[in-house]
Amino acid sequence: MSPPLILCIEDEAPLRDDIAFELRDAGFRVIAAADAAEALRRLEGWQPDLILCDIVMPGMDGKALLAHLRRTRPDLNAVPIVFLTALSSRAQMIEGRSLGADDYLTKPIDYDLLRVTIESRLAQVRRMEPRRDMSGLAALDRLALGVILLAADGKVVHANPAARALAKGSGLELSERIMARGEVGRSLAALIDRLIRDEAKGSPEGLSLASDGQIMVMGLPLGAGQPSGGAAAMLILSDPRARQMLHAATLAQLFGLTPTEARIAGLLSDGLRRDEIAEQMAISPTTVAFHLRNLFSKTGVHREAALVALILSLPALRSDPELGPVQSDGDAPLSGA
Repeated sequence: MSPPLILCIEDEAPLRDDIAFELRDAGFRVIAAADAAEALRRLEGWQPDLILCDIVMPGMDGKALLAHLRRTRPDLNAVPIVFLTALSSRAQMIEGRSLGADDYLTKPIDYDLLRVTIESRLAQVRRMEPRRDMSGLAALDRLALGVILLAADGKVVHANPAARALAKGSGLELSERIMARGEVGRSLAALIDRLIRDEAKGSPEGLSLASDGQIMVMGLPLGAGQPSGGAAAMLILSDPRARQMLHAATLAQLFGLTPTEARIAGLLSDGLRRDEIAEQMAISPTTVAFHLRNLFSKTGVHREAALVALILSLPALRSDPELGPVQSDGDAPLSGA
């Protein structure tokens, strides 16, 4: 499991560098931003485990940034936000907490207190959220494909960082809902409506949306009777110009496949026929057919061609030159998504 990721927003470069050094020395991963604008750009591609934010900054200050995130990024509601401030008046602390701040640290920074505060807040998040939900969403957030979970009313339950980056690059608006303008918006709204109504009857439906950029959107209904606040449908966003094969372990996590099912899906997407798969895996064609039926059931498709199209639409795990590649082999399988 990767160390926790901390986003540090501080306009004073020496202090920002010192905080990043101390946190990395303590075993955390760190992304640094000089102001709110840079922080918002960072948040398009990454979801931190905790945010450290200076209050007094040029442009949008820390309190305005916090209000903006609480209003537009429901997927960050469980991420603790700790303010860094030179002043700690009672009125200021009340105002910050009313906006959703979780804690305060005063300058000059006591780095022992900083580490203890971060560890305490992260431990609190782990205690408050069910482990199953954390592991499932964490797996989604590590994918290079965009994944958006929708509630029964069409609102966004969760959007991973890749989805936000792809949406912005293609002219889609992603906040409480995912929207677009013109014919693109009408096509997207019609797709979501069919998925929510479950008129797709378990089968994926796809769109090629052309706006400021080009993006493939695959929709999967997740079935009726979802619990309140749960996901009723899933949108998968990908860039066909940057298509890569999904790692078998991640494919297994995404759809709840067994290792054998994931391997058969991969061989099928490589162009092998059923008899060739059986020969390569040293199993009978009947066994291949059995696993294919399970694959169809778990992915919601009903034909081999549709299964291959679905797999080929999913790119590999993302990586970042600053943080290094993200591995998936140790992640827990998804459930309930």
